Amino acid sequence: MKVAFDVDGVFTDLENFQLNYGKKFFKDVKEEDINKYEIDIKEIFNCTKDEREKFWIKYIWKYCFMPFEKGFGALTKKLKDEGDDIYIITGRAHTTESGLLGKLFRLMLLHMLKKENIAYDHIFFCSEENSAEEKREICQKNGIEVIIDDKKDNIEFISQVTNVICRDRIYNRDNFEKEVPRVKNTNQIYNEIRKLKYQKTFRKMHHDEIANLTDAEKEVYFQELYNYYQNLPFDDNMYEATEKNYIRLSKCALPLYNFFAEPTVFNRENVPDQNGLLFVSNHNNYYDQFPIISAIGDHRPIHFLTATKMLNMKRGIIYLKTGAVSIDREDKDDREFSKDEVTKLLVHDKNIFIFPEGRTNRGEDFLLPFQPGAVSIAQASKSLIVPMAVNFSSDNKREQIVRFGEPFRVSPLDDVLEVNEELMRKVGLLKQENEKYIESKKVYKKSI
Repeated sequence: MKVAFDVDGVFTDLENFQLNYGKKFFKDVKEEDINKYEIDIKEIFNCTKDEREKFWIKYIWKYCFMPFEKGFGALTKKLKDEGDDIYIITGRAHTTESGLLGKLFRLMLLHMLKKENIAYDHIFFCSEENSAEEKREICQKNGIEVIIDDKKDNIEFISQVTNVICRDRIYNRDNFEKEVPRVKNTNQIYNEIRKLKYQKTFRKMHHDEIANLTDAEKEVYFQELYNYYQNLPFDDNMYEATEKNYIRLSKCALPLYNFFAEPTVFNRENVPDQNGLLFVSNHNNYYDQFPIISAIGDHRPIHFLTATKMLNMKRGIIYLKTGAVSIDREDKDDREFSKDEVTKLLVHDKNIFIFPEGRTNRGEDFLLPFQPGAVSIAQASKSLIVPMAVNFSSDNKREQIVRFGEPFRVSPLDDVLEVNEELMRKVGLLKQENEKYIESKKVYKKSI
């Protein structure tokens, strides 16, 4: 199959780049006067042509070297491995010019395609002004069977001659004359391409639908679900690189941490000598990760599921470099994408850590209600869940207790909500044991 990709707004997050840097540049524009539903900086901030040029003079280099959105390297490689021909068709500014500036912009784009591991067979540069017409002509001449684009004019024009998948952005949410599928991440793009290739594809079911299946149907469904995750594009090289970073950092930092802290670990023998494990624990504060990593050890890389807001903290770069998976719990599509990414990691024998409470427990309850996502992920990936509890002594914050529980597996016939309640009970018991241990030490100290 011949598959084409636009660059700006598909590989790159043009929408948020213009909004974020536009607010810095056009400081006098009030939030309510920003037109987020436009695609060009001139209309977004209602600026003059000269102001538009000054904005891009200042930020064009930052934009040209901006990292692509996650997963496109793995997606294009997967499509290539399946025998598809990959075309890049872009209307990026200046790339059709014949002078030094045109050559520079083409080289910068080619550099980023290589850096982001984008697999492709052909690349075509279109003029910025006539990209819709030129893209349609290229699609016709080359027999492109589907193109992924974000610009409304391009989508409507090209859809007259071939299949188009719309990379959903705030500026293209008007209704199209012709219905086209909308996608928000690389997994959805891959699934839409598979629909075109094979007409019928696997569909994930909601919990209520699964509950109505017979036991035999559940067995079949969860095997197909496992196969689905195993087949999704997966960037093994990228995650191997982050795991090397994790091990290097752990080997350097843990001896120092263990010297200043006083972590005590119980039942470490409960952790199976294998990978593809899903660790879960209660969540006291932003420092839980340190005793957890110390207890698990520096030989076993862990990919933490962390809130997107954590990436904005000073240590956010460490999360990114060591393979953490971010999640915006307020965004339904991002929650689904993050769940898919975590499940893919487990299916490929990577280790995951999840705090089922979803946020830090600031003492409101002994445990906050567990979200069922961790159990659902374990069921889909056939992974062992390793329950843990982490406690900090109220008298001495350096005194930290980590206790492992017995690992268990979630079968296709198990009810996710029931298992989730049981998981919460197990973690609660581990936490109680830690509290008893801390209290026993206090009593002992007072007696001597």
